[in-house]
Formats: sequence, C-alpha cells, structure tokens
Amino acid sequence: MTEQIRLQTASPADAAKILALLRLLRVESEMFSVSDDFDHLTVADEANNLARINETTDNLVLLAWNGDLPIGIATVARIHEVESAGEVGIAIQKKFWHQGLGTFMMDELLNWGVEFSSLHQLILTVVTENTNAIKLYQKMNFEVVQSTKIKNNQGKFVSALIMKYDLKKEVRKE
Repeated sequence: MTEQIRLQTASPADAAKILALLRLLRVESEMFSVSDDFDHLTVADEANNLARINETTDNLVLLAWNGDLPIGIATVARIHEVESAGEVGIAIQKKFWHQGLGTFMMDELLNWGVEFSSLHQLILTVVTENTNAIKLYQKMNFEVVQSTKIKNNQGKFVSALIMKYDLKKEVRKE
C-alpha cells in the first residue's frame, strides 16, 4: 500500500468528493450499491448528512485519502431495527484493491466500534462471489449469521452472507 494513504473521518467539506467517489465505485463494481435516492442527492444534502453523522456515536464515515483524493470509504450506520447494531460498508477504488487497504480500514472501524461507539455489534452483508472480502471479514473475527439473496446494482439477485462482529462491550447497569 502506498505510504501516502491516510484515513480520516469525513467532514461536511468532503461532500462533493464523496459523491464523486461513490459514483465511481458504483461503476467499478457490481458488488457496490447505493441507496435508491442517491442520484437525487446534492452536495448540500450530503454535507448536512455528514454533519449529523459526526454528532453521533453510532454512525461513522471514514475516508481513505491518496493525496487530496478519496480512494476508499468505510461506513457504519446505526440499524434502527436491531438494538445497538451498526451496518458496515467498505468500498475501495479498483486500482487500490489487494494492497491491504481493506484491512487497514476495517481495523480502524473495529477500533472505533470498541473505543468510541455506543454500538454492541457490527453487521455486514457481502456477496458470496467476493471471496477476498469474506476472507478478510473472517480473519477479523466476523461470523456468518445467515445466507441470503440481495439485489446488486444491476437489479439481479445474487447470493450473499450476513456476518456479524460482537464488540464485546460490558453492559453497564445503572
């Protein structure tokens, strides 16, 4: 991995660059998807979203930077249907695949999850074709919870795994 790559929490000032990165990532991989309203998201909307996210302890947007360009994004988004759980997502520009950046970003997410977040569990969904990602998640002690089918960014249903990571926090009794 290039020595000049750094990780940093996203700020509202990064909104335009994040949207550009997400557009690129969506084209580069069938395994990466964004919300249905993504095409209508403005820079101002994204900046507002980032400001709100940064005020919480159960959401995170982390960027990998190569110079002044973001090349990867890792997110944790609170899942409101599952108590104290956050959904993990990681996407990296194709030309930076297989260089250790996914491991670097996942290490940082797990550190944030244990040290700073109010979450007790991280959950992710990974396409079964993405064997490199599955190996990474298993190496980092994520466990398979179930097999499922998800719709990829081209509208096709593909096999996927739901995996979880327990942050092993003590529950305080107050």
